Formats: sequence, structure tokens, C-alpha cells
Amino acid sequence: MAIVPDSPASHSRFASAVLIGLGHPERDAVEAFIARVYRQRYGAVLRGFLPHLLAYYDADGGLRAALGLRCASEGELFVEHYLERPAELAIAERMPRRVARSELVEVGNFAAEQAGDARAMIQALTGTLHAAGLRWVLFVATRQLRNTFDRLHLATVDLGEARGERLRGDPSDWGDYYAAQPRLTFGDIAAGHAFLQRAATPRADAMSLFHAGPFQPCLAGAP
Repeated sequence: MAIVPDSPASHSRFASAVLIGLGHPERDAVEAFIARVYRQRYGAVLRGFLPHLLAYYDADGGLRAALGLRCASEGELFVEHYLERPAELAIAERMPRRVARSELVEVGNFAAEQAGDARAMIQALTGTLHAAGLRWVLFVATRQLRNTFDRLHLATVDLGEARGERLRGDPSDWGDYYAAQPRLTFGDIAAGHAFLQRAATPRADAMSLFHAGPFQPCLAGAP
């Protein structure tokens, strides 16, 4: 599925975004991009990726940033390794309302070589997830990623430390990742989208509206 901005702007960092499912012809290239960023930044060796990847390209077709997605309706979330209970219950403890699992999406595999691309990707992603009708986003935020959200003035809620010993596999694969003080975090997509819309400049508005009709990553590749 191709995802393009509703209102392209010549000064936007991204010209297009593409949903990359398993078996997509660009899957290997996008995984390699993400793996390279993690290797360079943390000395990490990634051995797995979330099932849906979003890749953001510039006007020349260059890959500028990428991330991974999984909807909670698809099964266990990677971030639930860090929790003692299902994610929807952990969020509901912090919010004055019932939280449905069908409203949850996890985001991971964040990869951008420039800080400006990371901010643009978060703005674009917020609009995409809101258009999909999702309400809550969960992710593990390193100190650097938390700073990116702070610079965008997007509110998040802390669920605690993301502890590497809770994961299966060889801990050395993660290099220095856990030295970056990762925290399990969630955000209200509707509130974040509303804030970005209120604060939108033409540039931010163009970057935040990456979708083509109802974007449903959970259904990607379904028969």
C-alpha cells in the first residue's frame, strides 16, 4: 500500500511513505536500513523486525527514515515482554477510561539518521495512526527518543523501565541499547494529533497527513 501526503510541500522532508509488509520487494532494503542505524548507534545486531514497516522517502526516492508497527489485535506485542500484565490493562491503570485492546498499536524499530527526520517521522506517523482509528500507541523510548517527543511537545506517559533481561535471546545482541535508558511509554494518539493540528505550520501539516484512505496496518496482507 502506498501512503502519500495529502498536501505535498516542496520543503517537506518526505515526499512519500510506503507500508512494507512481509514479502514486499523493498522489505530487505528497509530492514537493512533499520539494522544499520541500530548497529551504528548502539552496536546492536537486530534479529527480528515488527511485521509492518513504514518507510519514508524523499523526492529523489532516498530512504530517510523507517519504523515498525504491530497492532495488539494481531497477538502479543513485543513491548509486553516488559510488562507483568496485558498492555491494555497497564494503560487503563493510568487513564480514567476503559482501554480496548483493538485500539492499541506498538511502534518500534525507529530508525532515522538525522534528528530532523526523526521528528518529521513522528509527526507523519501520528496523522497516519489517527486516520486508522487507533487510539493508543506504545513504544520503548530511549533518552534520545524522549527528547524528540519533548521537542515536539507531545505528551507521553511512562510505564516503567524497559529491562533487557526480560527478553529472550542473547543480550549481547543489543549492544549499548539498554545503556540509553529505554523506558516503556504510551501516548494518546487522538490528543497528539489534535495538538499537532493546532500547532501546525504548513510544513508540519504536510508532514503529519501521510495516509491514503483508511490505513489499516493490522489488515495488511490479509486475504
